[in-house]
Amino acid sequence: MNTYFNIYAKSIFELLSPIIGELMAKGAIRSQCNKLGISEEMIQKKDMATISEGIGKAMMLFIGTEGAKQLVEKIKKI
Repeated sequence: MNTYFNIYAKSIFELLSPIIGELMAKGAIRSQCNKLGISEEMIQKKDMATISEGIGKAMMLFIGTEGAKQLVEKIKKI
C-alpha cells in the first residue's frame, strides 16, 4: 500500500511498484533519498533529476538499458 504523502515520492512509487513490487519500490526511493540526505517526504522538484538517474541505473538490471532510460524520462517529467 502506498503510504507517501509527498507527491514526488508517491508518483515515483506508482511508476516503480508495478515493475519491481511495492517493497523494492519503497527501498529504491529510500536509497536514493538517503544518498541526498533527505527523507522520502522531503523530495522536491529539484531532486527529481538526481533521483531518476540513480533509479535508472538500478533498474537496468530489471528492465534493461532502454527500459531504464524510458523510466528515467518518465520520472523527470513528474
